[in-house]
Amino acid sequence: MNRIDYRVSGMTCGHCAAGVTAEVHAVPGVTEVSVDLKSDTVRVTGTSLDDALLRSAIERAGYEAASSLAV
Repeated sequence: MNRIDYRVSGMTCGHCAAGVTAEVHAVPGVTEVSVDLKSDTVRVTGTSLDDALLRSAIERAGYEAASSLAV
């Protein structure tokens, strides 16, 4: 399993988190998405994660992934 954490600003409520979660979870290989509104982070867990596809999914939800950290 791989994990990538993204810094995503502008999310303020459960609706924001749900939109990002739905878009990112639809990306192939994603098994779990966790959004933390207080720290402005989106944690993605899965196999063969594609950074470009994940960033695109976050953008489709209306946000920009400012930075990422693969773990």
